[in-house]
Amino acid sequence: MSVHKLDEELYEVRWREGGRNKSQTVHGSRDLARKISRKKMSTRDENRHLDVKKEINYRMSDLIGRYWTHYGSKKASADREMSIVEGIRSELGRKFVRELDGVAVQRWYENLTGKRGLADNTAVRHFNVMHHMMEKASTLWSKETGIDRNPADLIEMYRPDDSRERYLSAEELYRLKLELDDRMLQKGTKNPNRTNLRMRLIVLIAVSTGMRSAEIHRLLWSDVKYSEGLIAVRAKLKKGKERYVPLAPELAAEIRRYPAVIDEERIFPPKGGPKSKRQRLEGSFDDLLKRAKIRDFWFHDLRHTFAS
Repeated sequence: MSVHKLDEELYEVRWREGGRNKSQTVHGSRDLARKISRKKMSTRDENRHLDVKKEINYRMSDLIGRYWTHYGSKKASADREMSIVEGIRSELGRKFVRELDGVAVQRWYENLTGKRGLADNTAVRHFNVMHHMMEKASTLWSKETGIDRNPADLIEMYRPDDSRERYLSAEELYRLKLELDDRMLQKGTKNPNRTNLRMRLIVLIAVSTGMRSAEIHRLLWSDVKYSEGLIAVRAKLKKGKERYVPLAPELAAEIRRYPAVIDEERIFPPKGGPKSKRQRLEGSFDDLLKRAKIRDFWFHDLRHTFAS
């Protein structure tokens, strides 16, 4: 049993089993490769091994459908989960589950930020869905899928640094506002583009007040105190005190101009109707950043821009 370095963060575990030389490529650190090496030795000595004993041809598309029915569709974030599982289906749906080893999962994960251009934190959410699905495939549904180990466990995932303080420069903020103003009307018409008007006001509130996305989506028209120049944030603080943020005159004018939905108390009612539990902005915000040529930026960073 031995571990050999092939490249930066790429190792090969070699061992002999059943009279044959075997090997496995590991993406990650030497410690991870050694850990897998020890597992191989242990399972070999117990007359077990990580490879599937009998090849079972269970398609990834079938696994995805099953996972969606039993888990994905029941989550509060079902709308977002649907787009993630469909992305997995489009790339890996034709494969057999047994073919999805650590290398295949690593390649898929790297494509999220590479080929597909997703932000790091978005890629993490996609990976978490994949990991959960393959965990069910290797435990609860192992007889049907033919695997008894989660290949996603072999991947060392990059997690964004939550402590970073990225904020927009004056030039980036200027380009962002230009793009926000550019799509207020539907192309070739004088009709308002409601999707972009909604995103525009959400972004302006975030950059002007430092409010979080969830706080903005919960805003009621009655929370906007024009005469006092304040916005009441719908999040209780300690001892029952409420939080207020300043309402600049420019932002007050933008909110006044924003079209209200009839019989709706919320400024930004859920797109999926009253029963919808989750608000979404990620996709359209990512498109906005691309048009404004702003890289390595998340919606949460607008809070840092306000503070700066």
